[in-house]
Amino acid sequence: MRKRTVAALALILPGLAAFLFFNIYPILYSIYIAFTNAQLGNFPIQAPDAPKLQFVGLENFKWALSDSGFRNAFLWTWIFVATSVTLKVVIGVFLSVLYNNKYVKGKFFYRALLIIPWALPLLFSVMVWRFMFDPVVGPINIILKDIGIMNPPDWTTSATWGFVALNIIEVWLAYPFMMTVITSALQSVPDTLIEAAIIDGANYWQRLTKVVIPIVSKPIAFATILTSAASFQYFLVPFIYNGGLFQDRFLLLYGYMKAFGSARPHYGKAAAVLLIATIVLAAYMLISMKITKLQKGAEA
Repeated sequence: MRKRTVAALALILPGLAAFLFFNIYPILYSIYIAFTNAQLGNFPIQAPDAPKLQFVGLENFKWALSDSGFRNAFLWTWIFVATSVTLKVVIGVFLSVLYNNKYVKGKFFYRALLIIPWALPLLFSVMVWRFMFDPVVGPINIILKDIGIMNPPDWTTSATWGFVALNIIEVWLAYPFMMTVITSALQSVPDTLIEAAIIDGANYWQRLTKVVIPIVSKPIAFATILTSAASFQYFLVPFIYNGGLFQDRFLLLYGYMKAFGSARPHYGKAAAVLLIATIVLAAYMLISMKITKLQKGAEA
């Protein structure tokens, strides 16, 4: 074997081994747990009075698909994807179009404001929003009372209003990404096309919907797919906001609570829930890429 090949392997193998250990091994181990009866008492250490750890086949998956809590979390997860992604795309497009308007002054200032949600730690952002939605001392309910709403929503203990609050928080956290992608795409639209549309008599709305948006549709679709995948994996924000309130509203949170939040944690069932979520998300990403034909753009 050549010395150059040996040197190359010596440089590659340590990194490859670390990748396999820290990435592939946990995935394979989680898949293994999903097919066992792993629970508190027999995992990771066997207790004398607990059922022995054993392979149970598809029992955990059958339980998940027949469990009303799982089905409810699955349904509400997709409802959240639909509502939050719609809001993120609409607000992202609106802010991007506004930012790219030649009549808008102070763009440097707006660019600085853009990165605020990125610059702040997620934990800090969620805790601040939780304070803002506090039903007693939160600024949002104080403002609602000031404008005449005497019984404002209970944002922290009502699942319905809490769901609305999570949509608002998600838009706040995600708009920098959406705006960055869409703004970059809008800046690549040729001025000659806009000028030609003006000459043809198209008004601003017609130029935006018939010329600009179709040109940047692929970047918008790309950003939409990525942010919808993030919404599907929503976990940390509802967990910090009020994990117990939303355990049957978000799939990953439901799986986590099944593993660590119940009186007798069942790791096999939790792993099955998360494996189902992974398969569904992978299928969604694949279908979305084929429908939007983004892979053709990448191949080109």
